[in-house]
Amino acid sequence: MTIDKLDKYRMLISLKEDDMKYYDISIDKLNFKDEKCRASLMNLLRIACENSGVEFVGRAVLMEAMPHKEGMLILVTLDFVRKVYKVKRQKMMTACRFDDTERLMDCVIKLKTENAGVAANSLWQYKEKLYLLLEFSAASPKAKAVLSEYSVCLSLSLLGVARIKEAGRELIGSNATNTIAKSMGLC
Repeated sequence: MTIDKLDKYRMLISLKEDDMKYYDISIDKLNFKDEKCRASLMNLLRIACENSGVEFVGRAVLMEAMPHKEGMLILVTLDFVRKVYKVKRQKMMTACRFDDTERLMDCVIKLKTENAGVAANSLWQYKEKLYLLLEFSAASPKAKAVLSEYSVCLSLSLLGVARIKEAGRELIGSNATNTIAKSMGLC
């Protein structure tokens, strides 16, 4: 058995065939949940740390094993910090696609008569369709019902919204439903 201290956090343990038999370790049967294997690995780790002058009690330890032609290599990393990455869900934005202007006007009239307000929104024209982009997906159930009656409500990724804003034409920048209602004399 050869023990090389690579730095203050890592050691490389090289085991030959007879060392593997002595410690009863094989690359095929390495399992830290198996008590016999765990005891063998802990004994090997204790010997390696004593020979290197390193204390491992109370420290996080990562052991990585790799076979080679003469036996097995074990890389021991002390004070190992496991990085946890959070997968962020892609942010979505609600958009209502209207086939024509008439359906948009009917929708605005019904929103005002039922007193169903829609939060910050803008109106865009993209590929001959009208898109009402809702900045906040939280709309009242009444407003959602009216919007879904007159349009196709979509949940678009920010990439889809960017495509509409880049290739489309902005018709009304903010509070589009209120602006349309005012121009129709509904407010």
